[in-house]
Amino acid sequence: MNFQNLLLTLCKFKTETDMAINGKVLPLFIVAKKIEEKSVSDGGILIPTAVVKTPTIAATVVLTGKGTATEEMHVKEGDRILFSPHAFRSFVHPDDKQEYLLVPQKEVMLIY
Repeated sequence: MNFQNLLLTLCKFKTETDMAINGKVLPLFIVAKKIEEKSVSDGGILIPTAVVKTPTIAATVVLTGKGTATEEMHVKEGDRILFSPHAFRSFVHPDDKQEYLLVPQKEVMLIY
């Protein structure tokens, strides 16, 4: 059984709109939905993708693990987080065809 199938057996998604998940996430892990960046500036100027450098990724937390006896979870559902672009695994759920990210809590750099 590969990683994506294991994760999908642990999680059951309700709907695309409320982004709620029934199930369990392993301790100290976060399931999040990526926040898409704007490609147009506030003044209406198109920003080419070659110019945009994103050292971090922003996402909204959909589900968190419960933590462990020695380390508690610092993020909760609905929080926005920033993390490194190399710190996650992405997967697409077959029911709602949405892409979700699995991020270890230790890789989260900012909660806002």
